[in-house]
Amino acid sequence: MASNNTNIPRSIILFYDFLVQTCAYLILGNPTNAVRFNWTANNLTAWQGFLSQFTPLYQQYTNKKAGYTTDIKDKLLAIIASAVLYARANKLIELIKATVSLNTTDCNTFRLPVSLAIASTSTHSVAKSKVLDKTIIIKELVFPEITPLGGGLLHIKAYLNDKLSGRPHKPKGYDELEYAIGVFYSTATGLPTSYNDARLTKDYSTKSSFKLQTDTFTTNLTAIPAGQATPLKVAVLFFRWAKSKHPDLDGPWSGPFTTPLL
Repeated sequence: MASNNTNIPRSIILFYDFLVQTCAYLILGNPTNAVRFNWTANNLTAWQGFLSQFTPLYQQYTNKKAGYTTDIKDKLLAIIASAVLYARANKLIELIKATVSLNTTDCNTFRLPVSLAIASTSTHSVAKSKVLDKTIIIKELVFPEITPLGGGLLHIKAYLNDKLSGRPHKPKGYDELEYAIGVFYSTATGLPTSYNDARLTKDYSTKSSFKLQTDTFTTNLTAIPAGQATPLKVAVLFFRWAKSKHPDLDGPWSGPFTTPLL
């Protein structure tokens, strides 16, 4: 069985995406996913603390115009090392693996093998034949890198492998990246678990790397009583590779992927 540090990305960009995704996911649900995983309140606070430390340094690191110093890079790498050590010492990944109700979304979020999940939780499309089920479903899945940029803007890069390696690009024969999206408060219960949820809006991009403004997908947000703090907003997304001229040959849906909006 893999150790904790194999689940946590070591590269600065992938680690940031991992932190953003997992911090948002841990506070979702009722009970929350953190409670489901048997994480303590201190575990959750510590994990969120890594994101709080990392974010301002990461923004400097990715500011190409201003540039970044070696000191900033070293500080980011030090936070990654601390997070790995904390996860290992507190057996955070092992606690997730031991969750009785572990599902595919849990596995995708924490980079665990989906074989650990309950088989009935998969929402992927069923191929038309057993042969296709063994080939196309695996090859055509979308593996997104979703980065919040502030102001409700997301930068989405779609890859063909779960390592997010190489450059974002569409599979041969596919000309669109279709997505289903909805914006919700992080305190909401019953977030979408399927791409065909009526609360989601479907659209597409002809590019595999693009910026998506989420302000037009906020119809699911409820009014906040006066004097009450506004909860964090999160976007829930599903993706698939699509063929504009042959929609019957579109790929299977991947997701859900949940990310906070800055």
